[in-house]
Amino acid sequence: MREVRKVQRFGRSTLMVSLPAEWVRAVGLRPGDPVSIDVLDDMSIRVIPLSLSKQSKVLTSRVVVGKDASELLLGRVIYALYLLGVDRVEVVSEERVMPESLLRSLRSVAKSLMGVEITEYSPNRIVLQILIDSSKYSAITVIDRMLELVRSMFEYIETYVASGAIHLLREVQELEVEVDRLNALIVRQLVDLVRHRDLAKQLGVKDALATEYRNIAKSLEEAADALSEIASIMVDRGVPLLEKMKREVTVLSECIDMAILIIERISKALTQEDIALANELLDLVAEYRGHFKKYADLMYKTLGLDETYLSIKDILERFAVAGKSLESIAESVFDIVVWRSPETVKL
Repeated sequence: MREVRKVQRFGRSTLMVSLPAEWVRAVGLRPGDPVSIDVLDDMSIRVIPLSLSKQSKVLTSRVVVGKDASELLLGRVIYALYLLGVDRVEVVSEERVMPESLLRSLRSVAKSLMGVEITEYSPNRIVLQILIDSSKYSAITVIDRMLELVRSMFEYIETYVASGAIHLLREVQELEVEVDRLNALIVRQLVDLVRHRDLAKQLGVKDALATEYRNIAKSLEEAADALSEIASIMVDRGVPLLEKMKREVTVLSECIDMAILIIERISKALTQEDIALANELLDLVAEYRGHFKKYADLMYKTLGLDETYLSIKDILERFAVAGKSLESIAESVFDIVVWRSPETVKL
């Protein structure tokens, strides 16, 4: 219940307001106890007894699996609990022995998420502990790492077409897994931000911008998925596809170099309050789309409608998906830059 209290003068320059007695009793506050006082973005203040702020409540979930439980469903549930900020997951089988398929699923999901360890084993019970402290990683740091990984994926594809070094395509697929792990981490961070409002400064994210950072991370994941699919097509089609793509490799390199430039500008724009740079990103994305249209037209004239061209068409469609993801990121970056100083926007 909201209360209205008058501010009293205490001494010559200090103002004071008394704390509600019911709240004082509820939190066990006594004279002389230290409290932390946070000034929030809306200029309201929050008072937290240090005895409470130091308490770290472990959020636990118990998952009971039946005889015919789906390993895919179990993996999805564990993944969702991770995103939602759960710290400890106990998986218990209704049978005397945990089915082998479910054990495999648990081990697989533990490897796919940052900071997840299986800490307790028994024939019908497994405990997963999330040991990572998401507050130690700023959202900007995580996004910068994701940007770097996606940039490398573009570079590896470009270098493969020029050199034929097929192991680079396998690296693209490995980097996509790492992007997925970081995306899950940043979602967990933003959920933690809602649960613990004091994390906003540590994560470097204003409350109002949480959805924008979430969109950037999700879009990077989608771009990485598209690039990984490109690598898979190239591996499957092998040398015949490679030889055809080399015919217009200069144009393809121009397209990919444009994508790399966009990623570098995104990283720069996120650390600078430069609205002109953020606006330039939107124009660069339009250029990216134009470059790939030019490449598609050239490949059509070169190859005609053969089986190889259809594979290249699949590749170009996935480059278009990556471009759409970069466009979505550029829009969020623009919003973030504007919001950093919404009272006075200097053009």
